[in-house]
Amino acid sequence: MRTTQRNNSLRVALCLAALFMSLPSALRADARITKVEMGTSITDDDEIDEPTTTFAPSTPKIYCAWHSDGMVVGTTLRGVWIAEDVGNVAPPNYKIDEASLTVAVANQGNFSLSKPNKGFPVGKYRLEIYSGDKLLKTVRFRVEGE
Repeated sequence: MRTTQRNNSLRVALCLAALFMSLPSALRADARITKVEMGTSITDDDEIDEPTTTFAPSTPKIYCAWHSDGMVVGTTLRGVWIAEDVGNVAPPNYKIDEASLTVAVANQGNFSLSKPNKGFPVGKYRLEIYSGDKLLKTVRFRVEGE
């Protein structure tokens, strides 16, 4: 009997541990990104100083700040930066970079992309924000000649 009780207790403990370990990266079913802004500088509170969706090739860093409803601390998000159409510089829908972050402040955060050595090619771009395989938001922007 004691072995059976011990095994049952162990099973319950393992199930609870698995449940609690999965919670930080889990996304609440009702969580959604409600606001996104892009720009060249960002505050400590994840606010863009001067929002824009058009950037120069020489822009040192492009930021995307987001705010949400239902996004809890510990949620893991992934940002995928894509060059949709940059002429003959890269194929259409070329993945430039990808980064994951763990939400540190409920309902807000940011992603950033640094300038390549030769600058950003002129063209159309997008940032896709995911939780796991679920696409939460697509943010489009452009790079135009100086």
